[in-house]
Amino acid sequence: MLDLLAYYLIINFWSSILTWKFFKSAGRSNWEAWVPVYRTVILLKIVDRPKWWAILCYIPVIDNIMSIIISYEVLHIFGFRDNKYILLTIPTCGAYMGYLSYTSELTLLPRDNKIIRRKIPLFINHLFFACVAAGAVRMTTFEAYNIPTGSMEKSLMIGDYLFVSKLHYGLRIPNTPLSIPLMHNLIPYTSIPSYLDWVNFPYLRLPAFSSIEKGDAVVFNVPVDPGRPVDKKDNYVKRCIALPGDTISIVDRQVYINKSFQELPERANSQWSYYVRTKGKGFNPRQLKRDFDINYLDNRIVSNQNLSDVIQITNSEYMITISTDALPRFKAQKNIDTVICMNTPGDNLFDENTPEAIKWYNENYIKPMLTYPNPDGHSDTIVFNWSRDNYGPFWLPASGQVVELSYQNVLKYGRAIDVYEGHDLEFKNDQYYLDGIPAKSYTFSLDYYWMMGDNRHNSWDSRYWGMVPEDHILGKPVFIFMSKDSFVKGFLSSIRSERLFTVIHGKGEPTSYLYPFLLLVAVYLGWEKFRKRKKVNN
Repeated sequence: MLDLLAYYLIINFWSSILTWKFFKSAGRSNWEAWVPVYRTVILLKIVDRPKWWAILCYIPVIDNIMSIIISYEVLHIFGFRDNKYILLTIPTCGAYMGYLSYTSELTLLPRDNKIIRRKIPLFINHLFFACVAAGAVRMTTFEAYNIPTGSMEKSLMIGDYLFVSKLHYGLRIPNTPLSIPLMHNLIPYTSIPSYLDWVNFPYLRLPAFSSIEKGDAVVFNVPVDPGRPVDKKDNYVKRCIALPGDTISIVDRQVYINKSFQELPERANSQWSYYVRTKGKGFNPRQLKRDFDINYLDNRIVSNQNLSDVIQITNSEYMITISTDALPRFKAQKNIDTVICMNTPGDNLFDENTPEAIKWYNENYIKPMLTYPNPDGHSDTIVFNWSRDNYGPFWLPASGQVVELSYQNVLKYGRAIDVYEGHDLEFKNDQYYLDGIPAKSYTFSLDYYWMMGDNRHNSWDSRYWGMVPEDHILGKPVFIFMSKDSFVKGFLSSIRSERLFTVIHGKGEPTSYLYPFLLLVAVYLGWEKFRKRKKVNN
């Protein structure tokens, strides 16, 4: 909090140096130019702009745009109306405007909207307005997010567009205030960062409306995105499986939290990979898509997250990803001989009755992906004989809890101590050192969560990269406003109408509120038309 206050005090002080002469020329007292926040309100009054704009001037990231807008307004009102003045002010961080105030005779002039419209194209005005309006909403309340991968299928699907609430779990103050609004970490269609890391705020979160619960779908910054500030790491959406202080175990694909079986929420529709053997007849991709929403693609990418739900191994053997809801109907097909759900042992050793196709698939595509917290490297570095289906037990630390510093514990929690909590942890002379001081234990300062995808066999999640610290939590997805199946041709045909305007969390089958929304829009437009017609008649 002190860092945030210091940042804005410095910004206000710099602005005061640049603009106090404008205050004086406008007939204001000199002291008014030096009082933080109050000076912003008075400056808006001088340039004849709404006082509530002052709120926008102190929203991180949005304040960058507001500083440009207000600088333009000040220059205009004091007669510096050519575009060259604002174009020189922006790259000099206001220094050129300050130079003008110290070297020119300042005269307060009336605002001239005709000159503004002539000097600044209308689309520029609209662009700035859109950036401020949409950016303010994005920074303080909701952010639009689209599902890029299939790790949450069929609960949240590729092509779903969500509104993510930043208020539920507490609004997180951005780490990087020097950012371009409405952009995440890169300028679109480039590899150029959309931010400067010259200023980096520490973790700060405003009070929450609710806490994260087991089973919540959560959007967060993926921890293993090196080289970027926390708020600029890639966004992921997964389901929270375990909370701080919990111990998670996975036994034969079933999740246990503190030794109790963990069920998925009602609206979750999980997926698993199945070994399927047919009676000789293959599959029709169109029929699989139509009846089971299974994507059988030629341009598949075989990895932990593949585009195709079907991988053919032999003439009659397949690895197919099938949702829990569709499984009974899939197994009832006449050409199906055998269906076995994949269940990789912790030691990757299958019994002798296991089909060879399963062993081959596991050896080539599953075994090479080491689970956390095994050291990176060759399979001979395995310390924990855990797999995606048989994992743990693994304890999640909560803030204030203590862990003994041992070899295995450092493998589990060393990244949290070193990277997430910012301490220097090293081992030398048969002793662990914490920030240069010998230590036998460590007390955590953050809470940690365990995130997994509902598409359990096609999800890169905590089983592979570990815990999610609380400062990486972004928000809670609450609403699907658009859903488009990218594997279906034709725009209208690709729209999943049953998913439009549905609430993500809750009990029972999700209900689409599209038609009530369209009715409200129609009523509003009709009322506006009636009101305008009545006004004209009067």
